[in-house]
Amino acid sequence: MSALVLTGTGVSIEDVAAVARAGRKVEVAPAVMERLDRARKVLDRAAASGQPIYGLNTGLGANLGTSVSGDASAFQHQLLEGRSGAVGDALPQDIVRATMLARTAMFSAGGSGISSEVFLALIGALNAGVHPVMPSLGSIGDSDLVLMATLGRMLTGDGEADFQGRRMPAAKALAMGRLAPVSLAPKDGLSLISASAVSAGSGALAAADALSAFAQQQQAGALTIEGIGANQTILDPRLQAARPAAGQQQAAQGLRDVLARDKAPTPATL
Repeated sequence: MSALVLTGTGVSIEDVAAVARAGRKVEVAPAVMERLDRARKVLDRAAASGQPIYGLNTGLGANLGTSVSGDASAFQHQLLEGRSGAVGDALPQDIVRATMLARTAMFSAGGSGISSEVFLALIGALNAGVHPVMPSLGSIGDSDLVLMATLGRMLTGDGEADFQGRRMPAAKALAMGRLAPVSLAPKDGLSLISASAVSAGSGALAAADALSAFAQQQQAGALTIEGIGANQTILDPRLQAARPAAGQQQAAQGLRDVLARDKAPTPATL
C-alpha cells in the first residue's frame, strides 16, 4: 500500500480508515513544511513584538487577560497537565489513530503556528505505531481538549502509550519505537489539543463503516434480485426519475452497476 502524502487538502474517509486500520504510512509534501515554517515565523515575530497571543503569552479561558512570562515551554507542559482529566475506558486503537491523522491533516493545511518538530513527531509516532492511551470521556466545553491532552503529553514522554499491543509509560513506548520525546515551543501545546480531531477521526471511521455496510446491502440486494429472477425493469433510470426521493436514483444506479458487473458473458456457439 502506497503512503498517504499530506498536501493540506484531500484526505478522504477512505484514507483515514486505511491509516487507522490497515497501518498505511503517512508522508508529507515539501510544500506543507514550507507552509508550516512560514506560519511559525509569523507567530514568532508577533510573539517577539510583545503582542498578546492567546495561549502563548496569556492565560486561557477566564485567565485570558493574565499575562504569562517566564519559561514558555514549561507553560505549554503545564497547559497539557492542567487539561489531562479524561476518564473512562480507553478509546479503541483505530479511533486513536484516526484522531492522530485528523490532527495531522489539519496541521498540514497551515495556519496553526505549530512547530515543524512537533508536527513531524506526531507523524513519526503514527507511523511507528506509538499511540496515546486516550480515555473516552471528558470535556471542559471546547472541542476535544481533554482527550487531546493525552496526545500532547505522549509526544513529550508523559502519560501512557500503547505500542505493539502493550500499555506502558509513554517515554518507554517512544524509545521502543525509536523516537524521542519532543520539546514544546511556545503555543505548541495549545495547537496540539485545541481541535475536534477525536470527533473528526471517529466520525470518518463511522462514515466509512456506513458506506461499507451500504455497499454490502446493495450486493445482497443484487444477489436477491438474481436469485429469485426479479424484474429488473424497476431499476430503469426513467422509472426512477419519476419518483425523485432523496438518494433513490443513486441507489438504483448502484444496483444496476452491481448486476451488470456480475453478468457472465454468453458462451460462444461452437
